[in-house]
Order: sequence, then C-alpha cells, then structure tokens
Amino acid sequence: MKPLSFIGYGLLLLVAGCATAQEQTNISPRAESVLRSAFHFLAKTPAFSLNAEIWREHVDEAGQKIQFSRTVTMDVKRPDGLRLEISSPLSARGFWYDGKTLTILDRKHNFYSTTAMPATLDKTVDAAHDQFGIDLPLIDLALSDPYQNATAKVQGGRYFGISPVLGVPCHHLAFTQANVDWQVWIEDGPQPLIRKFVITQKNKPGVPEFTALITRWNVTDRIADSDFVFEQPKGASKIEMRTDEPSSGSTK
Repeated sequence: MKPLSFIGYGLLLLVAGCATAQEQTNISPRAESVLRSAFHFLAKTPAFSLNAEIWREHVDEAGQKIQFSRTVTMDVKRPDGLRLEISSPLSARGFWYDGKTLTILDRKHNFYSTTAMPATLDKTVDAAHDQFGIDLPLIDLALSDPYQNATAKVQGGRYFGISPVLGVPCHHLAFTQANVDWQVWIEDGPQPLIRKFVITQKNKPGVPEFTALITRWNVTDRIADSDFVFEQPKGASKIEMRTDEPSSGSTK
C-alpha cells in the first residue's frame, strides 16, 4: 500500500516513508501501545460502518481561518467492498467499489462515472489516487494495515490520559512528524475505536487544521454485498472519469 494523502482527509497525510513506530525512540510506550491496539482492532474487523463530521480549515489572504464542514458515511467490507457518501453545502457525492469497478455519482448534477479497478480495496485506493487524483476522506481506516500507514514517518508520540469525546472516555495521544502534528482520541475499553483526530499542517501558511469527529461506529452488523453495487438513479447521465477528477478532499 502506497503512502497517500489523508488530506483526503485522514491519517494518510501523515505518511511518506518506510520507518515504523517501533524504530522511533521518542514515542512513549503507552502511546505506541494504545495506537497499535486501535489500528490492529480495526484491521481485524472484516466489515464496519461509520458516520463522521469533518472540518477543514482554509486560511484566506488576510490570514483569517475559515472552517468548511462535510459529513461522511462509510461502509467497508474487506477486501473488496466500499460505499462512501460525502456531503457538504456545495456538493454531494457517492462512491461505490465492488471489487471490479469504482463508480462516482455527483448527486448535485446527476452525473456518474465508472472505471475498472483492481480486485482489492488497498490496490484500488492506490489506483484511484494515481490515475484520477482521488483522495477519499477517512479511507485509510479501511486499509488492511492502517497502523503501518499511520506510523511510517512519526518522530515522536505522547500520551495525555483519558479525555471525553461526545461523552465517550478516550485515550488522548499526540504525535509529531516533519511537516505535521496530529492528535487522536481512542475509545477506552474492549473496542478501541478512533473517535476523533486532528491534523495540524505546520508547514503551511496559517497552520491550518483538519478535524474529524466519528459520531457513530458499527462493527457488528452484517453489510450486504449489494450495498457496494451502484444502481443508476433515474435520469442520471454517464460521463467519462477524468484524470483531473477533483478529489473529495478539495470539496468545501
């Protein structure tokens, strides 16, 4: 799995190298242990769904920070099923991957595009990024080894104890890299689910932040294979998927 950009947005913004957290010397053992348990729990979960609210900061010419928000609904069934809905005040898009094709529906204009993809979700994420510039928000949570992807360039990590996220007690961790700092809140208990993360882009003017709040997880209900198969809406027009297809990360 190639390192991507979690500016799609997610933790994949954090990776761009081959070192692992075990090889770092400035990560506290508690922070490393909690992070590993969260990602390993997720990697061993064959299917899950989630809802999230995400905020992306834009720094204007005057230096003022403006936040733009989106909602994300994701269904995942490894190794070859993905269903994603991304909505904002300006756009609404659906994504379907069924192990053979990736389909994108622009709900505002009722246009859709379909293209052949590899047989696994990991390879499809790479292909969508490389061929069409598509970076899907939170997509790294669906990958087969999210821990390796998240820790590849970590230089340091600290543990800050238990803090609530929407009333759920969570372990609060913070990590540093060359160009970004990031924090993650992981549920305390038998299901160490990620509840919140914040990415600070310290190499960009104004130091903008990306925040994701995962408001709902479901790791038990069965997801039907038919959920990953695109059904053309009435009146929808098929268009070619462009190599300059705007990534969902750029949607305000």
